[in-house]
Formats: sequence, C-alpha cells, structure tokens
Amino acid sequence: MTNNWFFLFCSLLSMGFAQGDDNLLMQYNKSPDLDAFYRKWNVDLHTQLVYGNVKEDSRAFKIDYAAGAYLQYKFSKTFALITGADYFNLRYQYQLQSNQSYDRLRYLSIPLTLRVFPSRKLLFETGLLYNHLLNAQNTEIVDLANRSNIYPSRTFKNAFGWLFAAQYNVWKRLNVSIQYRFLKKASPTLNLQKNNFEAWVLGLHFFVLNPKKKPQ
Repeated sequence: MTNNWFFLFCSLLSMGFAQGDDNLLMQYNKSPDLDAFYRKWNVDLHTQLVYGNVKEDSRAFKIDYAAGAYLQYKFSKTFALITGADYFNLRYQYQLQSNQSYDRLRYLSIPLTLRVFPSRKLLFETGLLYNHLLNAQNTEIVDLANRSNIYPSRTFKNAFGWLFAAQYNVWKRLNVSIQYRFLKKASPTLNLQKNNFEAWVLGLHFFVLNPKKKPQ
C-alpha cells in the first residue's frame, strides 16, 4: 500500500513539473530569446557628405565631406556609448555684393554620444561634439600681412556642438545615415566671420564586426 502511494506521489510530482514551463509561458509570455545577443565593442568606419553653412542669411550652403571612425560600446542590446574622431570639412559661400568668395573650415570633430537601437536595423543617436579647428581658408587673400588665403589665428575658434542622427542597416555591415549637427561659439557682432554653423550630413557606415552575427 505504501508503495502505491509513493508511485502516485511521484506521478503527480512529475506532472506538476511537466506543466510548470507551460504555465510560466502562459502567465508571463516568456520564452528563450534567441535574438538577445549583442556585441559589446564595435568600430564604425564612415564617410559623409556635408551640406553646411553659417547661420546667416548672407551665406549659401555648399557641399563638402567628412570621414572618420567611431568606437561603439554597448551596455545592452538597445543602448550604446560612442566616441571617436571625424575629419570634418565645412564649406559655404558669401552672398554679398562685394564678396562672392568661399570659406572652407577643417575640424577634428570628437563626439560623445548615445545610441538607441529600436531594432537591429535602426538606431537613433544624439550627443555632444567638440570641434577642434585645424585651419580656415578663403578662396581669396584674407591675411594681408602674409598675402595668404589662410585666415589669421583666432578668426575662427574651437567650438562645442550637438548632433541628432538616424542610421538604417541596408546590407550586412553597411548602414546609411542622416544627421543634423550644429557648432556654436560666441562671435563679435560686427565680425563678418562667425562661429555658429549648421550642417546636414549624409553618411555611409561600415561596422568592422558584424552586429547581426552572434559573437563566438
């Protein structure tokens, strides 16, 4: 008799365990997420078209380029921190009766931004930029003392800025992006040259490690 009760108890216990996972799945709607992997580290190599201008009515937007590399660190599948460097060029034209020349400014642009990944194909990015001026030149002579088209130092200055961007994965490790960024630094009111710029940026990005392939 005791053996019969023992076998009955074991049968009921095994049925309880067999139904446990099903009950959890029904109650919490959870199952193993096979797509939960992510790479903590990756490198984003990119080249970009820059359509920029001073925030003044007397200037015209012109096209230039940027290129660089970002280091990406993911805290989770959906959240990452970015830093790195861009060689960033900004070009625009004066539209004054006495001045139709072009300015071209070259910066080393260093970001500290956050990326959010709603899916593996889409990400949004925003954050701070530090723009270190490498040089600034005009298509005409602007430094009369040296007969040079390179602006004297301190005409333009290093500037902080901000960016807003979106990227979309089009094929394997390749993404395309659109970005708006601005640079802001106080400028004397009467100066023709300003330190406040904005730019629209179209980019092509290559990730060194495939973000959609599970790390080994």
